[in-house]
Amino acid sequence: MGRSKLIFIDGMHIKRSIVAGTVIFQLILAILNLNMIIGPVQAGTEDGSFCCTCPDYANFDAWLAKKAQICDNAGNIITPASKPSNGGKDTTKDATAGKSIEYAKPQLIFSAGSKTYGMVIIDVRTPEEYAKGHLPGARNLNWMDTQSKGNLNPTLMERALQKIGVNDSDHLLIYGGNDDKGSYIFWALSYLGHKNLTKMDGGIDEAIKAGLALVKSVPTQEESNYTPHVVPSLLVNENQLGAWLNRTDVQILDARDFSEYGQAQLTNAALPLDAPKLYQDNFKIKDAKILDGILGRRLDKSKTQLVYGTPAAYSLFYALKLMGYNATLLEGSWWKDWKDTKRDVSVVR
Repeated sequence: MGRSKLIFIDGMHIKRSIVAGTVIFQLILAILNLNMIIGPVQAGTEDGSFCCTCPDYANFDAWLAKKAQICDNAGNIITPASKPSNGGKDTTKDATAGKSIEYAKPQLIFSAGSKTYGMVIIDVRTPEEYAKGHLPGARNLNWMDTQSKGNLNPTLMERALQKIGVNDSDHLLIYGGNDDKGSYIFWALSYLGHKNLTKMDGGIDEAIKAGLALVKSVPTQEESNYTPHVVPSLLVNENQLGAWLNRTDVQILDARDFSEYGQAQLTNAALPLDAPKLYQDNFKIKDAKILDGILGRRLDKSKTQLVYGTPAAYSLFYALKLMGYNATLLEGSWWKDWKDTKRDVSVVR
């Protein structure tokens, strides 16, 4: 009887030990699994390593800098094993590596302080800002006089250009303040078919830094008979949007802040490309190498880039044109209501 009771008690101890051991083992497995889950989420890859093709939009500048240091042109991490061993010569090295990258269309950008060589200078700021001081010879094209209900009105734009004596053949040098207004006028004039356009990098503040003296005198010009030659492909309207979203040769770019992008997008296929990331704090555009690093590995120059999210979209449009992309623009915020009436838009592409 006593021996049976002892055996029973020992058996219970063994069972309890087994149960306790099983619980501890399961806890260890849970911790290991949790680490395996958290690691990739934080790093963006399954093994926790840096990802050359997975932008960290929360720390985009830091991600871009690290990418430039450790990633090759194909988006792969450079490892010691990938370095050349044939006498120091790398036969697979990209032909452009080590070479400076230039803007694809340098004629679109103007450094403050450079010679204007007969350009017609256009100040797009408000009359009040213009009156406080502007570049010598600059004519005031108030950006607000070209819009109705917040969007471009081609008729108003045409009339405003006529009033300040602009001709179709003039080479226009556009400048504004530290905002998107200069890029807006650049896009608007492009849409109206004006051929010779250049934008001053950094606007009026850069001109002052370059030592240019501002004046308050207003140049007198006779009115012109400016006639626009609209380029329809540079503006996507409500009737066209559905067809654009179904095209396979189009990339959709959201120029707004990433937080706005996270709240609502035009379509699931839209790529977030925060326009301010392409510019410095003084609204000077970043150099071509940095732009190429941001744009070149995400965009295809054989396709058309449809940008939306004005006013930032105007500045993205300009940057894309400067780098040689075939961009078009969706102006305004009407797409939000349009999207609500097209329940299938998020799965079109």
